[in-house]
Amino acid sequence: MRNRFESQHELTGDLFEHDFIGQVNTKDPDYQKALRDAQLKEAKAGKTDNYIRFRSALELAKKFPAYDPTNPNKPFARDIRIALQDLLKLETPEDMDRLRFYTASGTPLDKFHGVDAFIEYQDEDGTIYRATFDLTINPQKEGYKSDIIVQEKDLPDPNLKEKEYLEAIERYAKQVLPKMIAKQLQEKKKVIIGPNAPR
Repeated sequence: MRNRFESQHELTGDLFEHDFIGQVNTKDPDYQKALRDAQLKEAKAGKTDNYIRFRSALELAKKFPAYDPTNPNKPFARDIRIALQDLLKLETPEDMDRLRFYTASGTPLDKFHGVDAFIEYQDEDGTIYRATFDLTINPQKEGYKSDIIVQEKDLPDPNLKEKEYLEAIERYAKQVLPKMIAKQLQEKKKVIIGPNAPR
């Protein structure tokens, strides 16, 4: 049973996520049905405790975005995307629309895989580059699973400290590109030398 401090800490963390990246509407009946279907599929594959593997959890979050992933309405989601557009030198609307930010807060991607949000860029060849985020208020948190950790203490309030906030966004954006490339190389390596590799 959780003590009062843990419950309060979790609630405050949820508010931090809600304010900066938003949350998937997990009460939506269509979401609930898709979640049950995914859990049933995983159970048939031998998974227990309603566990959903990463790829399926990712697709579930993408299927039920909290906002338009090409035009997020939450500050961190919107601003990290804009900073990445600048770093990638995306200029046309078509190019910019290939960069998408999704919240996964409250979904199995969050619960089982420690991913509160993710950003994807699909190049002209259809290759997807992705980086994941974990937003946390806990400076002592250990065992991160996401690529980029966003500590509340390192992300100033954009309404009170705009300059410092934008500087933080720029620092996080510069972390995203190498993570996206590394993850893509990992995925290619799995395909090339994985169990289904051509022989």
